[in-house]
Amino acid sequence: TEAPAQMRISWILCILLPLGLENVEGTLVIAVDKSGSMADDNKLTKVKEVLKNWLVHTAPQDGEVGLLAFNESTHSQYGFDLSKLHTLNRTEIAKQIDKIEALGGTCYGKAMFDAEGLLGGESGGKILVIGDGKLECTDDISMDEIANRAIKNKQTIYTINVGNELDKAIENASRKTGGINFKLDIDFSAFEMEEQINEVFEGGKTIHIYDENSDDRSSRSVQGQSEGCKKYELLNHFRYRKSGHADDLGRSYCDNQHQVIMKTNDVDFHPSPDWKGEGWYRFDTFNGRMPENAPGGDKCGTSLAGWVKGSHPSNGATKDVEICFSDDSTDCITSVTAKISECSGHYVYYLKELTCMQRYCVE
Repeated sequence: TEAPAQMRISWILCILLPLGLENVEGTLVIAVDKSGSMADDNKLTKVKEVLKNWLVHTAPQDGEVGLLAFNESTHSQYGFDLSKLHTLNRTEIAKQIDKIEALGGTCYGKAMFDAEGLLGGESGGKILVIGDGKLECTDDISMDEIANRAIKNKQTIYTINVGNELDKAIENASRKTGGINFKLDIDFSAFEMEEQINEVFEGGKTIHIYDENSDDRSSRSVQGQSEGCKKYELLNHFRYRKSGHADDLGRSYCDNQHQVIMKTNDVDFHPSPDWKGEGWYRFDTFNGRMPENAPGGDKCGTSLAGWVKGSHPSNGATKDVEICFSDDSTDCITSVTAKISECSGHYVYYLKELTCMQRYCVE
């Protein structure tokens, strides 16, 4: 029987998958933006392919994951009994994902409210919102209300934003709950998004409190012992800090905010988009840390890749370290000094401005 028109326009795809978790705080609900703007540049098509592949081939057997699709309309619901998960169940889920079509405006607040409802009362859990970051709903639930509800229910909100700048209200709500905001370019790869979904699913809950008094959208204030644990900047250009000499546009990067764009060997060197000068930094990935082994040359989006020569501190300690920069033939062709603090399960780094062709790496 054909579904009513309103149901065909907007619906929630509710999936409970047994996915391996140690406690309810790991339970994940993924909310996918299916508004009209997601049709631009085939964003929704690519997101759907990633979700199908992750649910069918990657997601493990035990635990729970929910999935919902949203735009601005009243949601209708499809339910699946997946308490005994097997290949056929996952294949049927993939077929349902194929039916999601981009149409209408965007109500992030209502979608997050529905996701909080799927997780249940004060039971904890994580919400991951995937979309293009546009707020187009005049009667939406406020982000402050969403954040307060999530905090009360011990829930954490994360976002994967495709193409555009994430609306600051959404970003602030996520960070208030202890979440992280990921960003993908329009031409993102399936591997990149799967990696981010896995980081949310597998990562531990970060311990930090967003600094509401800061005008800098990338600054956070966190609980911890050292000065760096209390206030730091985010290094969130992690796709190119992890691997690859140049990005898709043939660019390479330097951690120098005053770097003038230069060309060498057909590669344009640019200032790193997330670098803000000497100071305390945290890599914006779960348990993000600098490598303790030389990455080699032409890695981490630059020519000379920075790594920690030595070990990271533990138990809230701060230590002075040497950061080496490697090329294809030498592990430590040059170096600078830095500080590392351990802050309740993650690291922050006091990093100095570098010369061009040098950049700090993340594992």
